[in-house]
Amino acid sequence: MKNLKKINIYFFGAGNIVENHIRSFSSYKNICLFSILSRTPEKANFLKKKYNIKYVFNNYSEIFKENNNISVAVIGVSVSSTYEVCKSVFKLFDYCLVEKPAGYNYSEAKKIYLLSKQYKTKAYVALNRRFFFSSINLELLLRKNNDKRIVNILDYENSLLNKKLYPKKIINNWMFANSIHLIDYANFLCRGKLILIKKNLISKKEKLIHLIYSSGDICIYQSIWERPGPWTVSVSTKKEYFKLEPLEDLSIRNKNSYKYKFIKRDKFDQIYKPGFYRQAGDFLNAIYGKTNRLVTLEKSLELMKLISQLYKKK
Repeated sequence: MKNLKKINIYFFGAGNIVENHIRSFSSYKNICLFSILSRTPEKANFLKKKYNIKYVFNNYSEIFKENNNISVAVIGVSVSSTYEVCKSVFKLFDYCLVEKPAGYNYSEAKKIYLLSKQYKTKAYVALNRRFFFSSINLELLLRKNNDKRIVNILDYENSLLNKKLYPKKIINNWMFANSIHLIDYANFLCRGKLILIKKNLISKKEKLIHLIYSSGDICIYQSIWERPGPWTVSVSTKKEYFKLEPLEDLSIRNKNSYKYKFIKRDKFDQIYKPGFYRQAGDFLNAIYGKTNRLVTLEKSLELMKLISQLYKKK
């Protein structure tokens, strides 16, 4: 990144997710951990000291930018606060990385998207599971195979989360926060456009849905929220069977063989929260106008629409 302007990163939020973003960005050259703003200043000051962040801001009016540097924002606040923070941040920054989901439901996601259009903000959504070493390898291996793909997604609810900590509106729209990264694998792995949704079994917490794509690829989405985990994604072709279980680990079985070949996590998915290091690098690439794998806010809105269709939620 020689001869490129330095990037100053402004973080919004001071929870565990933001700390993982900070750790990841801090490993790249030509960046400055410039500031952090949170509704809990004690957490912000803790992270400032721990990661040598230059400033802690207490409100948006204090934010200033340095000349000759590129200023960008990373938004990692709670889902219930995302819209209000985006309203303030999109006015100030040309580039933003917003933690998923960008909106607690589809209706709010549309509002956030319209904000980005209003302020001409280039916003991306942090769907870090696309950046797992396992996911990237799976997608690359599938490129070598022109066969029809049958993608099978097994979704469930993470029973370790304490729902009592969340507002009622979030609980009532839990599928957007809980399942967005699983349903994203459908569009990530299936080629072409989604042309048909067949809902075979519908109940509040149990679903078996077929998603048909123009390429002929099919995704079978099975959502049984009360089943044991982990989240699982598999892909069947005529010659190979691929499985992400857990999602961070890829195993491959060839035709006429019962043995699995395992692809281990790389060092970045062991040192950092999986997917975060490569995601940070691609955000920097996007800012410099380079090729990247990031999901735009517009593409994320399409995903939120799909979730609303699958779960009959607005």
